[in-house]
Amino acid sequence: MKLLSAIGALLLAALPVTAASRSNIVTDSTALACAKAVFSLPSVRFMHKVRAKNPHAQISVLNLPKGLKWNSKRQIVEGRVSKEGNYTYQVKVKEDVKQHTEDVYFTVSKDLQMPRPFMGWISWNAVQSEVSEPIVKQVVDLFHEKGLYDCGWNYVALDDWWHAASRASNGLPQPDAKRFPNGIAAVSKYVHDHGMKFGIYSDAAETTCAGAFGSYGYEQIDADQYARWGVDLLKYDYCNAPVEKDSAFVRYKAMGDALRKAGNGTRLYACEWGDRQPWTWAAEAGSNCWRVSADVRDCWNGASGGEGVLQSIRDMKSLSAYTGVNRFNDADMLCTALHGTGKSSNDLCGTGPGMTMDEYTTQFALWCMWSSPMALSFDPRSQHITEEDYALMRNKELIAINQDPMGQQADLISEKDSLLVWAKDLENGDVALSATNLNDSEQYVTFSFKQIPHMEALKRFHVRDAINQIDFPVEKGADGFTVSVRSHATVVFRLIKE
Repeated sequence: MKLLSAIGALLLAALPVTAASRSNIVTDSTALACAKAVFSLPSVRFMHKVRAKNPHAQISVLNLPKGLKWNSKRQIVEGRVSKEGNYTYQVKVKEDVKQHTEDVYFTVSKDLQMPRPFMGWISWNAVQSEVSEPIVKQVVDLFHEKGLYDCGWNYVALDDWWHAASRASNGLPQPDAKRFPNGIAAVSKYVHDHGMKFGIYSDAAETTCAGAFGSYGYEQIDADQYARWGVDLLKYDYCNAPVEKDSAFVRYKAMGDALRKAGNGTRLYACEWGDRQPWTWAAEAGSNCWRVSADVRDCWNGASGGEGVLQSIRDMKSLSAYTGVNRFNDADMLCTALHGTGKSSNDLCGTGPGMTMDEYTTQFALWCMWSSPMALSFDPRSQHITEEDYALMRNKELIAINQDPMGQQADLISEKDSLLVWAKDLENGDVALSATNLNDSEQYVTFSFKQIPHMEALKRFHVRDAINQIDFPVEKGADGFTVSVRSHATVVFRLIKE
């Protein structure tokens, strides 16, 4: 069955807009290689990177709402829209004699479900089948005790295996009674009473990845129960489900619709591992963020299909045109503070589990540059969490780059000699720059201001080292600066507008 015929009618209810011609949003026939459902908070700077599949195509944009303009040099729509509402503008793509015009659906609302990527903790990597009410409470308490909550870490989520052996006799989902003796509502209340948000896990099939009961065929029953439990985030996996993209869209949209109907505002986190390019359709299915890869392992370089930091870079580096406010590419759980003590995160690692502190910092910094959701996954019972780990998790200058209200993903602007240079537009006009050294020895990198298009409007600025949280001296009027980068390390600088 073709994607268009399978979901054309369903798509009419996928977004809060009224235009009828939406069927081209998620089809493979599009000439665009960028988001076509975009969002903004009112009066907050907005940016939409417009890209064509054919890099030689000519692009123009028509019928922009008041407050937006087309920057043809950078091929971005940018500006601020103060009036809430649902807008449509058109992108025209010209390839030789062929010409395509496609709609972009633009929602401006103060009530967006996920204006910034979520930050929190998910139980899978180090806890798995041991997840329990005491462990959730321990994470909540630790976040407050160690100052993580004050830095923005405010989600605590159950992953797979929170379930009882089967549903209740009336079909309702129920937790393992021994590990959750007071029920899920009591756990959710504890999280909420501490000012945080609560997440849970299910799967778009009959069974989850670990073999518990899934939600396929029970979408509304489960969504209503999640609402009663006060669930703020649903991580929705895709094990044991059909491989086709159209089937995935239908299954994710069924849960997205059910969550919306349940009325609790539960956010949908689509976890289908990037196999069906969810960045091209998951927002239209009702999701706010989506995984782009298999599970990330606690290692620099994965083996036998394992996803280490190198593989995360491979998977994320070409997706920046699909991220924005309320729609985020998710690079999966952070391995910060695991130190090789996880469970499945220890598998498929080329040189064994665990990373150096430079490698953990690189992962953390890249997630911030990419505006990826950030889910810690350490075991709160562990004795291996160091003060250096906590210092990294409390780095407010890196976190500010991740939580920037424009929600942009950094662009890869240079990849040479295993040095990767990234640039990210920030809402207030600042620019974040980073460089990652993939080599096994120290390298020098030069940031050349004239070669960074993100800086075209940045005339006067000073430089801040975001990892070390200190000012970095650069001569006034300099064309750039050069720094050393240790093996497998990353440097991050914020160019602060004056």
